[in-house]
Amino acid sequence: MCGTMDALTGVCALRALDEAVHEAFAAWCEREGGSLRAWRVAFAVDCTFAVVAGPFDEPAARRVLGADVRCERPPALYLSVEPATQRGAALLEEALGGRGAPTGVQLERRARALLLRLATERTPYALVRDLIDLELISNGEACAVRLLSPVPLRTVAAIAATGLGADISPRDVLEAHL
Repeated sequence: MCGTMDALTGVCALRALDEAVHEAFAAWCEREGGSLRAWRVAFAVDCTFAVVAGPFDEPAARRVLGADVRCERPPALYLSVEPATQRGAALLEEALGGRGAPTGVQLERRARALLLRLATERTPYALVRDLIDLELISNGEACAVRLLSPVPLRTVAAIAATGLGADISPRDVLEAHL
């Protein structure tokens, strides 16, 4: 077990988990003296993402979730990258998944998309976004990029503001109103 009540642990379970597991995990977090702050299932990459505050016992979490998990402090940013073609996927795998990938970036093929893990304290999102654009646009390719990590709205707003080159407040993020 590690961490203090203020510490956040990012959890990536390597399969899509159901609501019963969600409820069991939330109850386990509370029994252990922490709290489940966020939970999101991403079927496109067959993963479930969570953020836990407080003490965290990784082997016990694996047992409760019934899945292989990746745990990180601070929580990493996870994105689904969905190129329009296999050629686009290959270009991105070479640029972001190979030996020349930026520090703190990992890319792997999962289900029907590419799962991108980004340690933002080591590499800014804007750099990765620009690399994706450079690889795909210069080769006539396109893709969809979706945020998978359950992150605070201020982080979503900051990412959107960077991409659009405009000020955006958290109250302007559509997902906050859904």
